[in-house]
Amino acid sequence: MSTTRQHLADVATTRWKNGTGTTRELLRVPARNDPDDFVLRVSVADMNADGAFSLYPGIDRITAILRGSGMDLIDESDGAVWETLAGRFSSLAFAGERQLRGRLLDGPVQDFNVMVSRDAGVAALRIVDGPCTVPVSTCRLLFVAQGSACIVFDDGGTLVLDASEFIEPIGAASIAMASDSVAFLVDFSPLD
Repeated sequence: MSTTRQHLADVATTRWKNGTGTTRELLRVPARNDPDDFVLRVSVADMNADGAFSLYPGIDRITAILRGSGMDLIDESDGAVWETLAGRFSSLAFAGERQLRGRLLDGPVQDFNVMVSRDAGVAALRIVDGPCTVPVSTCRLLFVAQGSACIVFDDGGTLVLDASEFIEPIGAASIAMASDSVAFLVDFSPLD
């Protein structure tokens, strides 16, 4: 794995599984038996209109709002509001087979998505705001949502990331966050 910084704008845009929106894939850990499938996937999606979420049976999902006012999540089975993601950095975990439709609260949103095969492991999203220093031993991906973060590696080296930059922090010991900074840390614990 590389610890080279990457910027969100440099990641190619692809269509959602259901074809109704676009996403940028930041990390994909392929399944052992099927390279087209995944154990862990992290992406940033653009939602410019109300629409259905793609179905992912057997996948646990976490969604957090990066930009925009948020959305109501409508349960397709009864048409009622199931949950609301209101405001920047709000987040929610849910099962990938749940049939949901997003209804934008006030214009487009950009959301951060973590998907994990529940047969392969457990993922968590830590949304960390500064000032603080945070250990990253179980972190598979670090994304700076606002401000900047200094990554300190086990060998003593450092790397500063700015907003919308990310790394797979292999060999990183901790991150130091400035007072106006927010980072998303994706942790993953395999079952085997």
